[in-house]
Amino acid sequence: MRIIHTADWHLCDRLGRLDRTADLQARVEVVAKLCDEHTADVLLIAGDVFSEQASVDDMTRALEHVRKTFAPFFRRGGTILAVTGNHDRDGRINMVRAGMTLAAPDAGADGTLAGGRMYLLNGRAVTTLKAANGKRVQFVLVPYPFPSRYELSAADYRSKEEENRLLHAKVAEWIRTAATDKKFDVTLPTVLTAHLHVRGSEAHGLYKMSERDDVLFDFADLNPSWAYVALGHIHKPQALGGAANVRYPGSLDRLDFGDTHDDHGVLLLEIDGPNAVVPTRLPIPGTPFHSITITDAETELPTLAEKYPDFATAIVRVTVTPGGSLSRDDITRQLRKQFPRLHDLRWADAGTPSDAPAKFTPRAGFETTVRDYLTEQLDGDPDREAVLALAETYLKDAGEA
Repeated sequence: MRIIHTADWHLCDRLGRLDRTADLQARVEVVAKLCDEHTADVLLIAGDVFSEQASVDDMTRALEHVRKTFAPFFRRGGTILAVTGNHDRDGRINMVRAGMTLAAPDAGADGTLAGGRMYLLNGRAVTTLKAANGKRVQFVLVPYPFPSRYELSAADYRSKEEENRLLHAKVAEWIRTAATDKKFDVTLPTVLTAHLHVRGSEAHGLYKMSERDDVLFDFADLNPSWAYVALGHIHKPQALGGAANVRYPGSLDRLDFGDTHDDHGVLLLEIDGPNAVVPTRLPIPGTPFHSITITDAETELPTLAEKYPDFATAIVRVTVTPGGSLSRDDITRQLRKQFPRLHDLRWADAGTPSDAPAKFTPRAGFETTVRDYLTEQLDGDPDREAVLALAETYLKDAGEA
């Protein structure tokens, strides 16, 4: 069975005022072409199919695009198998699952899902898929650990750290005991698919995550004896624990300026037995992101088109030192004309952004929000590391207070 592993699509995402729909749809179309070129049987999406900003209407339109784009794939019996991530919010996901023909029906009597469609799973499951050649592969599916997905009540914990520790225990136990599920077939090669943060993975930022920030797992929690472990949640592509078959594929496209230098793509693997599988990476060019500093507007503005030939599609943030004969309005107009996707414009002497606000998304707690915000705001600043180190001192003091 040939499988393409991807994750973190974040369909319907926005970056400030910029709608990222066209960028993401273009990359979905590349994935569909790769599925056809490599005759994949299964497209496996390890969580965060949608942006948390997506409305039900947005999600419906996105799934309609998926249906049309993957029509040839579905016609030849291909299957999209997706689990939910932390950005896939339960209420909206369940409404879409209930109302769309792409929602997952019950498996057959033997636990085998029919091909030729998409399955969007919002709960733990053990299931099997059969390829057109008759080969079967088993999947252990682990969505992101929200309390509602793991029967955890707010009465069971008194703090975020305690909630995350309890969720860790429940998920780790589920993975450990999955082989005892009545649907589990010990004779089949098995793929663990999970949207989790595993310690040792390389994430963006200069700080270490704690139980305040996310539900953290150790490599050993994955019980990594599977033929393949398909992970999502960390946007940087990487293998874990020295195991080539335990992989984060990275996000489908650059989502913010923290992803500027990341590679993007999917992983192709072929499973033909219980042995560990080493995937092949298939690259997908990301949307260009540029951080531009202008110190002499009169001299530099006329050269921007030559320096940035992708100016029509690039997402850009610019810091300008004002001066000379050009007013701020003149500079702003020229920049907006040159870069139709200007995300952020700042003035080096003002200390505040223009009408395009900086984007930061609170993820799981106060400390994470502060760190993410500072990391983005200080990009390219020579004092960045010193300021972040000072912030860590204040955050530690606040946590101990």
